[in-house]
Amino acid sequence: MNAPASPAQTTQLQRATRQAEVVRALQSVVPAHALLWQSEDTVPYECDGLTAYRERPLVVVLPETEAQVAAVLKTCHGLDVPVVARGAGTGLSGGAMPHALGVTMSLAKFNRILNIDPRSRTAVVQAGVRNLAISEAAAPHGLYYAPDPSSQIACTIGGNVAENSGGV
Repeated sequence: MNAPASPAQTTQLQRATRQAEVVRALQSVVPAHALLWQSEDTVPYECDGLTAYRERPLVVVLPETEAQVAAVLKTCHGLDVPVVARGAGTGLSGGAMPHALGVTMSLAKFNRILNIDPRSRTAVVQAGVRNLAISEAAAPHGLYYAPDPSSQIACTIGGNVAENSGGV
């Protein structure tokens, strides 16, 4: 007679079943290269700069267009799957902590500066634009984006806004 499954085995089976369901649904809304679910592909997303806390996400999605972001969110909402947005992975507050049964959606590919308006001193940028890129684009106009200068090379505007980060 077979022994009953242990609680850990049951949880692992439930995770695998849920993962297969989510992957199947997301395959219809993003290209294959934008969908990660194998353990070796998702481990780098289990934490950001705050390495004391780790959780491997069920699936990682790397959308390339706003339409793909909307489709991922709609699909996950329909499946009642939590979504955690993630940028450069430099955060220290745990704001992008993955959900074990959720999707981590990387916005790193959203790295375009859409407009710099020196007159109004504004920039329209995508969430994945590095802070240094904003400063470099503003420099010819005598302007500077002034978050914590030590982190400018890696941090993104999305993290600054989402986490109220970037220094004083």
